[in-house]
Amino acid sequence: MTNDLQLTRRAFSQMVSDREKVDLIITARGDLKTVKGRANLAQAILNRLFTRRGELARLGHPAYGSRLHELIGELNNVRLRGLAERYIRECLAQEPRIEDIVQLTFAPPSRGIDRSMLDVTLTVKPVGEEGLLTFTVPINLGG
Repeated sequence: MTNDLQLTRRAFSQMVSDREKVDLIITARGDLKTVKGRANLAQAILNRLFTRRGELARLGHPAYGSRLHELIGELNNVRLRGLAERYIRECLAQEPRIEDIVQLTFAPPSRGIDRSMLDVTLTVKPVGEEGLLTFTVPINLGG
């Protein structure tokens, strides 16, 4: 089972790839907190999706991340959701701990002032596990 350093949750209401809102978590004893199992995979998926592709090129990972940031400022319509699905699938295809993306759906855009939020529900099958991992990722398109 893979362990990683646990990060604070990303502020989903902020721009995609908002780095100021992510930090390490320190325990009461002063140690760095770790995360493992499904929580680790969920954190890894969020990090991939909210990192701009090419952002880690100088660290030797030019293909890491997604192109979701390219959608900021676009209208939340059928075309945008099609692009978002393509970018998400393209991004998560690189995650070796995902066997399959079982389902990827979008909530209908709200009629209110928050039409810039794109709510994506992902269901993935982790490699070597029977169960599925499902969670919703709100993406701010407003920039």
